[in-house]
Amino acid sequence: MKEYTLEQWKKKVFECIDVEEVKQVMVELCGIPSPMKLEYKAGEFVYNWLEAEGFNPRKVGLTPERFNVIGTLRGDGSGHNFMFSSHLDTTGPRDKVYGEGDYPEDTWWISKENWNNPWWHEAWIEAGRFVGMGVNNDKGPMVCTLMAAKAIKKAGVPLKGDIYVTACPGEIGQEPVSEYSGMEYCSKEFGAEYLMVHGGLIPDFALEAEGTHFGVNWVECGKAFFKITVYGESVYTPWYVHVDNCADSANPIYKCAPLIEAISKYGKEYEKKYTVDLPGGLVAPKLMIGAIRSSIPYFIIGGSEIAELYVDARLVPDTKPDFLKRELEKICNSLNLKAEVELFLFRNGREADNEAIKPLVDVLKGNHKAVRGYELQKSAPGFSSMWRNENIWNEYLVPSLTYGPSNVSPTIDEIIDCIKVYASTAMEICMK
Repeated sequence: MKEYTLEQWKKKVFECIDVEEVKQVMVELCGIPSPMKLEYKAGEFVYNWLEAEGFNPRKVGLTPERFNVIGTLRGDGSGHNFMFSSHLDTTGPRDKVYGEGDYPEDTWWISKENWNNPWWHEAWIEAGRFVGMGVNNDKGPMVCTLMAAKAIKKAGVPLKGDIYVTACPGEIGQEPVSEYSGMEYCSKEFGAEYLMVHGGLIPDFALEAEGTHFGVNWVECGKAFFKITVYGESVYTPWYVHVDNCADSANPIYKCAPLIEAISKYGKEYEKKYTVDLPGGLVAPKLMIGAIRSSIPYFIIGGSEIAELYVDARLVPDTKPDFLKRELEKICNSLNLKAEVELFLFRNGREADNEAIKPLVDVLKGNHKAVRGYELQKSAPGFSSMWRNENIWNEYLVPSLTYGPSNVSPTIDEIIDCIKVYASTAMEICMK
């Protein structure tokens, strides 16, 4: 085999990137609807592609319908192993699957116009950009990992360590609560968590392929979900007595008005108080009411005895949520509300060990600058203040960071640049 320098190998790898193939795979994979719980067809596409390209893929899943895909490019066993990861599920209207069916009654909370918008369910190229939700989150970066691995393989790079290409279900944040219980509503337990426990992988480093506008972070928030149950009385409309202060109303729906205002005010204070600038990124934890419900729409003449607010709170890494439960209880008590605060989800946030992640950060810095032409910067706080599968890898002591292209309709050139950065970073790690 001819001796090449590292830079010569990178050049050879870049020459193996087929732009037309990138376009084709991007539109095909990102055009497969894969909302939460329904990742199967997208997973099959990735598995079949990896199989056809000689990556000996495996399916690792808790159920046959929701499986992780693992493709492997083997090294000689003497170097560092590197893992690409991205997720199959996308956000959007939950029941618009595979482009079939009429507007369902149980998605009343999404407008019919939005539900039928092809942006949620298809992918296409327009004015030099890849368009569609599947491109943005997260199958666009996934295609970059596939193409990076293929280019390395096609170029015949002599790897010392293995390169894993993985695709996970269940990254989007649905969680069981109330009557919405059972496996159907679980997320990470099917995806990254299951992959790490049962996948048989031993990566030394991991790159979570997600849109970051070419910024980098190696920290993410934890999260805690709360259900606040507000109690009141069912009152027949003709007998309802209006009050000056909604907190004094018999109707629990009215009682929620000052509670919503108080939680909104606290959320602003919470973010300001707990924002922290860590080496892995600026963490600015947010808090928001994500759902509210009470009574039944077809029988509103009697009001309701119960109203429920559902609160999504993001947490600084390695922070327990007990203090937040007490703060929400304090808010309810200050309004003299009969209410119950229940924690129904806690997932810890993580920051990669800063010494352990340094070799990967340094390699990424060099390759980012070589391809993009400017110094690598930390990603915007929103990207380091959410939940991503990076948390799982760091939890299991795999130094992990997140880096990727624009998460809003990336250009073809941006995607090609991302493939180059991914490929050169993976091969550089695995050639050592």
